[in-house]
Amino acid sequence: WRGLGATLLRDGIPHGVWFVSYEFAKIELTKMRQGRTNEMGGDDNSTTTTTNTTEEDIVIPMLSGAFAATTAWGVGYPFDLIKTQIQAGKSTGIINTARVIMRESSDGRACYGLYRGFGLKLLRSIPASAIGFLVYETAAKVLSSRS
Repeated sequence: WRGLGATLLRDGIPHGVWFVSYEFAKIELTKMRQGRTNEMGGDDNSTTTTTNTTEEDIVIPMLSGAFAATTAWGVGYPFDLIKTQIQAGKSTGIINTARVIMRESSDGRACYGLYRGFGLKLLRSIPASAIGFLVYETAAKVLSSRS
């Protein structure tokens, strides 16, 4: 049971942020794409239609997934680091562990210590999220076309 509180904080809040961020990015990127299509004179050109379909079906879900992963882990990563420290037995309690991590920050910026290793987490999570949402959107489109 060690680290359960930090695990719940790491998983609960960021998952909400992940889905909200994905939908937000998808809506905003779609608006940007539609605005660009209108500036180019609409969808009368078959090349423009193919490009827009590719953007809508592939690029927008992947970019939105990447944005969602970055945002979610930006919120949840400190709790992941805290959870790991607690489970390793290096500290106890969420607040106490956060203080220890911030105190041990090597560059003197306390909150920066809570994001130690964040870049490596993003190297894994951004592609996974981008591909995951692309697969989800593709499957949803295929399944809805069968109805």
